[in-house]
Amino acid sequence: MQEYQALWNSVRDELKNILAPSTFEETFENVRRTAKEENGLIYIVCPNSVTKFKINQVYYPNIQSILRKITTRQVKFKFVLENEIVEKKQDSTDTPKISVNNLNLNYTFESFVVGESNKRSWLTATKVAETPGFFVNPLYIFGSVGLGKTHLIQAIGNFISKMHIEFKILYIQAQEYFSDYTKACANNNFQEFEKKYSNIDCLLVDDIQMLEKKNSTQEQFFNLFNEMINNKKQVVITSDRPASKLNGFMDRLTSRFQMGIVVDINQPDFNQRVSILKKKAEEMTSKTIHEDVLAFIAENFTDNVRDLEGALNRVIRMSELFNTEPTLQFAKDELQILIKVKKPKEDNNYENALSVVADMYQIPQADMLGKSRQEKYVTPRHISMYVLKSKYDLTYQQIAAIFSCHHTSVMSGVAKIEKDINENKELRLAIETVLKKIGG
Repeated sequence: MQEYQALWNSVRDELKNILAPSTFEETFENVRRTAKEENGLIYIVCPNSVTKFKINQVYYPNIQSILRKITTRQVKFKFVLENEIVEKKQDSTDTPKISVNNLNLNYTFESFVVGESNKRSWLTATKVAETPGFFVNPLYIFGSVGLGKTHLIQAIGNFISKMHIEFKILYIQAQEYFSDYTKACANNNFQEFEKKYSNIDCLLVDDIQMLEKKNSTQEQFFNLFNEMINNKKQVVITSDRPASKLNGFMDRLTSRFQMGIVVDINQPDFNQRVSILKKKAEEMTSKTIHEDVLAFIAENFTDNVRDLEGALNRVIRMSELFNTEPTLQFAKDELQILIKVKKPKEDNNYENALSVVADMYQIPQADMLGKSRQEKYVTPRHISMYVLKSKYDLTYQQIAAIFSCHHTSVMSGVAKIEKDINENKELRLAIETVLKKIGG
């Protein structure tokens, strides 16, 4: 806790330098104590509600700007009164913690692994959470199953609930909205429905595509949506497709979804998948999961984060069950049933490609597959790696086994060819020649 107190002390010192003495004394003189840190939020105790309001409304941007200058840590300040601080109880299990808003408290911006595939979505979501109802409204997030949409939409809700304790926040699956409305219609009693969906400050709707062809429910949702937007209440929606591709939806509803900003989440690349696995491994076990195991999983489970985490979970739990170390061979044995091995077609034998490259550069194939750093071997080696990856879709691990090297060396070699191929005409012609000879 001392480091967070030191951060706030440093910020106070900066504020004292840039504000008039009377202003600093009036607002910040008695704002000294940090109470706790939780999910990247540092709680600062204010002496009264007037001071809290003034800091949040007038000085908060300046404070965060100072914070970014003095530390690289991804933290934010939250200004609260003493009676608003609720100490988090220690959990005895690893089960998800659910808030009164139906939010999973484990889904935070800090626990979301950011990479090129989701950077725009993450940045937009954090900005929406910081200024609900004002930055962009609605926010529409789309992407395939298991890529983190639910995590991100709930992170928005969790952040807003911490910054605005008085807000009424509701997270629902679209199917839940349909069920609630259908039940109200069947019983001809809308009292509970109206109570649940009235006076909301932030509405988070997951998997909106579930309302497809449910016309009367869409009509009711259209009214709720308009009321929220007109009153500058934040709406966030997720879907498995762009709003323009929603089938069985009223045009006026899909057009409303596109009023704000539409952002997508794509499949994570290899490095991002490894980062996700590292973070999850730290959460799942105290054992050290070696990088070659993480790389193997990242290579073979590429479709979505859920499959990735499921594979890691299997390796960890089975290693605990058999009381053994989760080695690379253990991971291969345990995951073979889950892995759809991509074998080269018989008429596209990758060994033929290696022979073609070696013959074209007039070097022994054994030397090309070796570890010599001489230029006459390095370029053909990188071309071979590139062809095996792009033409035969072998994994980095499989290619590394062929060249008796680490998978990162293969990644580096392939990346170099991808970078140089458009600028180096000779290299491009060499690869085109190889592909023609092997029937590419």
